[in-house]
Amino acid sequence: MRAKIKYAFFVKEDIKEAVNWYNKAQNGLGTRFLKNVKEKINSVAENPETIQIRYNYVRIAVVNTFPYTIHFQFHKEQNTILILGIFHTSKNPENWIERLK
Repeated sequence: MRAKIKYAFFVKEDIKEAVNWYNKAQNGLGTRFLKNVKEKINSVAENPETIQIRYNYVRIAVVNTFPYTIHFQFHKEQNTILILGIFHTSKNPENWIERLK
């Protein structure tokens, strides 16, 4: 059964920054980025346990076409995924861990 999706409060800012950056680089590219992110999140919600745990119960899904990853936790009891962040692959992994505190 499809998991319910919840977002940490700072995820909107992650997405907004990336969409703005891509739209400045090329008109409409931010829209394509957002579409790919939404598609990946929906895919993850269908089968969250197929993504392996990488650190501190956090799973990482790779966004298609763009160098971004979606960091999330799956809470099986509530059948919920919590999106913790959407990060460019060049970001320091220590920043991801800070969000868990």
